[in-house]
Order: sequence, then C-alpha cells, then structure tokens
Amino acid sequence: MDVVETTKGMGFGEVLRLSWPASLTMLNTTMLKFVDGLMVSRVGPASFSAQFLGGMFAFIPESLVMGTLTVVNTYVSQNLGAGRLRQTGLYAWAGMAVALAFGCVIAPLALLAQPIFLLFPHAADVVLLEAMYFRYMVVSVLLTLPARVLEQFFFGIRRPKIVLVASVAANGFNVAANYVLIFGKLGFPAMGLEGAAIGSVASWAIQLTILLSVFLSRTFRTQYATNLFRAVRLRHCWDILGVGWPAGVQLCNDIAAWSVFTAALVGRFGTEHLAASTAAMRYLGISFMPAVGIGVATTALVGKSIGAGRTDLARRRTHAALLAAIIYMGICGALFYIFRYQLVDFFIRLRPDTRLDAAKIVAIGGNIMLCAAVFQMLDAVGIVYIGALRGAGDTRWPMAMTMALSWGLTMGGGTAMVYLLPQLTSTGPWLAASLYVVVLGAVMTWRFESGAWRRIDLLRKVSGRPLGQQAAMTAPVPTDAASPASVYPTAPDAAAAGDADSRRIPD
Repeated sequence: MDVVETTKGMGFGEVLRLSWPASLTMLNTTMLKFVDGLMVSRVGPASFSAQFLGGMFAFIPESLVMGTLTVVNTYVSQNLGAGRLRQTGLYAWAGMAVALAFGCVIAPLALLAQPIFLLFPHAADVVLLEAMYFRYMVVSVLLTLPARVLEQFFFGIRRPKIVLVASVAANGFNVAANYVLIFGKLGFPAMGLEGAAIGSVASWAIQLTILLSVFLSRTFRTQYATNLFRAVRLRHCWDILGVGWPAGVQLCNDIAAWSVFTAALVGRFGTEHLAASTAAMRYLGISFMPAVGIGVATTALVGKSIGAGRTDLARRRTHAALLAAIIYMGICGALFYIFRYQLVDFFIRLRPDTRLDAAKIVAIGGNIMLCAAVFQMLDAVGIVYIGALRGAGDTRWPMAMTMALSWGLTMGGGTAMVYLLPQLTSTGPWLAASLYVVVLGAVMTWRFESGAWRRIDLLRKVSGRPLGQQAAMTAPVPTDAASPASVYPTAPDAAAAGDADSRRIPD
C-alpha cells in the first residue's frame, strides 16, 4: 500500500478539512497575542514581560473552567454522530450557564492582583504593570468563557469556519484598537500596556457577539434547537461538570505550573532572563496553538465516530491528525533551531532598554529556543492524543498524569537544576521542562493505543447498538424538503435522526 492509499484510509483529507479552520483560529488568536506583544515591546521590556505574566496568571482560574467546557465539543460531536441533533443545542446552553456561573466567581479575583505579584522577586515597576494587566484579563472572563462554549459547539457540529470568521473579525479590531490606545493615535492618550488590555477586552466582546448571533440564527434554531431562553437542564450541566472537571484541572494545572515556572524559576535570574523566556514563549504559541486546533478537530472526529459506534474509525482519524500535527510542529522545530537567535533578536531590539544587555538576552533566548526545537514533535503527539482521549470522554487519566509530570519534572526538576546546576542559569529549568513534554507525549501515546477509552459510554447506549443505528431502525426517513441536509448542504453527514444514509460515516 503506498502513502496516498495509506493516508486516504486514515481519513487524512477529512482531518485536514476540519483541522485547518480550527488551526487557523488558534493561530489567529496566537498571532493576536504575538502582535500584542510586539506592540507592547516597543513600550519597553518591563511592559513586555508584565503583559505575558499578568495574562498567564489571569488565565490560571479561567483555564480551570475553559478546560472543563471543552467537553461541550465531546457531547455535541457524540450526539451529532448518534443523530441526536437537538441535544447539541441543549449542551451548548448548559455550557453557557456553567460559564457564566464560574465567571461571576472568577472576576472578583481582580481585587487580589497586587498581593499576588508581590510574592515574586520582580522589579517594582514590573509588579505594578503585572497587577494592572491581570485585573483587566480576570474581569474579561465574563466575555471569554461563554465565547469558548460557542466555539466548542461549532467545532462539535463540524462548522469551524464560523469560529474562524468571528476570530479574524475580532482580532482585526484588536490590532487597530491597540495601535490607537497603546501609542495614542486619533486624539486618544498613549496608554501603553493598559491600552493593549482595553483593546483585548473590546475585541472579545465583538467575538462573543458574532458567535451568539449565528448560534441564535433561524437555521441553527431549526436544526440544533438553539432557541433563546431555552430551559437549561441541570442534568446536562452535571454531565459537563462530571466529565469536564478533570480536563479543566489538567489545563489549569498546566498553566499554573508554567506560570510559576516562568515567574519563580526563570524570573529569579533577573529581568534579562525573564525577557528572553517571554520572547521564546511567544514563538512557542505559534507552534503549538495550531496543533491544539488539530487536537480540537480530533476531539470532534473521535466523538462523532464513537457516537456512530465506530471506534475503529476514531482510531484511524486520530492517527491521521497525529501525522498532520507532527509535520507542522516538526517544521516549526527546524525553524526554531536554524533561526533561534534571529527570532529572539526580532523582539528584543525593537525597543532597546539601556538598563538591559540586549546581546545577553538574545544569547539566553537562543538557548531556550534550542530546547523548544528539540521537543516540538513530542509536543504534537501529546496534544493530539489528549484531544482524542477527550473526544472519547477519557479525561481523568490524562489529568492525573499531567499533574504528576508537570510538578514532578517541570517544577521539581527545574528547582533541582536551579540549586544543583546554577551555572546553567535559566537554561537549566528549561531542560527540565523539555523532559516533561517528551515524557508526557510518550505516556499519552501508551494510553490511547491501549484502547482503554473504548470502554467509556457517555451517551448511555442501550440494546447493544449505537444510538445512531437505533434511530435509523425506528425513525421514518424525512423528505428532502424537511431534511436538515437540504438546509445545510455543506454538512450532509450531520443529518437528523432518521436519515440513515446521510448519517453513515465512510471509511
């Protein structure tokens, strides 16, 4: 069998069709942060580092809920595969109820901003900027969390282009707002980092508005029962929380570990090491976020296949997604290795600070980029397999392993490097973090290939048949005029229960 036949059998084309909009959405979001950082870097290294750390620490509580809400994709895609389209809208509303409830709990953390950053040995001007940016980002969860639910809904029903369009529109506005507010254009005062924060919050409001307007449109109300003020069912909220909380803890733990790693282990070596690490992590986002988009698509593909009773297809789609992610991140790794010094220099020399040694920052950042280049492909493996396991509802085991490895290797190993090999400076902790990524990819490979996820049954199948097959046996076939396929010609495989032919998933 040649390569073309092999990739066709894996469903490589289907994976790419669903992955590229999701990956571009993630890349678009990352590029927004990259451009944000680029603009803020012209204000000075203190603002540049403060933006990264303030945003990262604000993302810790948000990530707990965001990770939990990713299983909206799981429930939506599995119900799609089973032909239960009306259930998809119910799970989306349940997810938004959960998002708003937790958003009201997280937002008041803005009051604790300054005490949090006073815990770290950072310069006084950096602490003030970190606290200010943190306040804006924490309050914005009231916008971002409901938007994340809608994104997962659209990913789950295989309409990722809607998310991409909303993301591009919001991010385009953000770049313009940043230009005006950071540098003081069109009569506005130059607000620096605070201007970047205000622009980000406004852009998220625009993105939520766009997604919500499509979600409540007549087409979606008819096909997926997304009616406004539709009763939120407590059972669906508990489903999301029950399966999703390990995914939330996993993501939150990952963000927390990396935040403490950067602030406590890298930051202890000074502002120059902190700036170098921040520059390197901006490029890491460009590498791994499109892979996260592939992981999101994998969740939807695995969920839909399982809902239709095709675990064999779920495995093949996962392997196709894995190939795509490895190719992309492998290319990124090669670029990181070849241009490691130039990439860091691009950030640092935009706005030289006479208090810091730019050449030293570039040299430090080059070492960090070298570490990143080594673990790129193993990072792709971990991301895709975690997405596949999430599509099957297997969330607790990945959570436990991520927590054990992140604190054992990233923080434990990083701390050991700081005290046992201080001559390595911030490169020592980064070596420990690289080991974490490699080991995590290996253990997630073992988990998925073991097949333990096949025993999970989120949709409570009965009669020994997948729900999709039961619907096909008991429900009448709709006419062409009434068929959702005619309403939605771009997604014939998402037809309602009863349309057995359109619901069949090809090999």
